[in-house]
Amino acid sequence: MAENLGQVKLHWNGDNVARRIREASRLGIDDTMAQCAITAKGSHPGWKNISTNAEGSIMITQPARNERGRTVGRWGSKGVLYMLFLEIKHGAALRASADKNYPSLSRRIKQHLRGMAG
Repeated sequence: MAENLGQVKLHWNGDNVARRIREASRLGIDDTMAQCAITAKGSHPGWKNISTNAEGSIMITQPARNERGRTVGRWGSKGVLYMLFLEIKHGAALRASADKNYPSLSRRIKQHLRGMAG
């Protein structure tokens, strides 16, 4: 008669947890980039928007996606070369927006994780 001592049955959820973390990260990055674009469009004290081209060029240029084990996305100015001149010479609207909004990334990821069904 064999005794069944110390056996534990484990149901592995690691793959599901990793999937949820990747998805929450992607959504949190998208939220943060969107807020960065909004902030930069609304706050550029070093230059005045005249033609709407500069402000209109500020956007998410590449939504967040999972790539080679990392979650990446891009935002900034697209298609308006003189935006670089404005950013460097007349006030870093993009940089200031990133400095203001990037610290909220972990909070945004946590919010998405809490909102997901287990």
